[in-house]
Amino acid sequence: MRSPAKPVIGRRPAHQAFDGRQAMWVAMKRAPDMILVSNLVNATSLNRSTVARYLKSLTEAGHLEHVPAPNGLPGSWKLIRDTGYHAPRVRPDGSKVTQGEVISQLWLAMCSLRDFDFRDLMQNASIDISEATAKDYCKRLLSAGYLRVLSKADPAQARIARYRLIRPSGPIAPQVQRVHQVYDPNTGAVYPVGGAP
Repeated sequence: MRSPAKPVIGRRPAHQAFDGRQAMWVAMKRAPDMILVSNLVNATSLNRSTVARYLKSLTEAGHLEHVPAPNGLPGSWKLIRDTGYHAPRVRPDGSKVTQGEVISQLWLAMCSLRDFDFRDLMQNASIDISEATAKDYCKRLLSAGYLRVLSKADPAQARIARYRLIRPSGPIAPQVQRVHQVYDPNTGAVYPVGGAP
């Protein structure tokens, strides 16, 4: 008899993960002038320490203002800088988290150009992106069925591959996951790297 499979410890794939930060942000925007830890805990089912850490990070980043309460009672927060639907991604010191921004920039360039090579994507990004990263993202999205090759690379003629975006699924960049698949947050679909399901 085979022993039962052991659970895998670590982060769940993005398509299975609960985004607590986004849930807190949505709850804050419902009552922007009176943000309480207890209300966010009730709205999101997250623990108090997780909520308190995110509130502190947003305060450090200038999104929230802490409003102390008299007689040692718990204070509240007020939303003073609303950046829109997506929750700010900030570190405990208030600095911006940039992980994920690279693929967002590559995807944005793909959507606006439609026909491109990896150098076009790098030139259209507003941040520095390495050649290896741009090439790899193109390769993964091609394999998952998002791109079509317009002209193949030919090293002998110093020609690089040119692509067309054929699945412009939405504004959020598809994410390449370690489990050899691409998760599309716009549709919730998961594509194995090697072709669409």
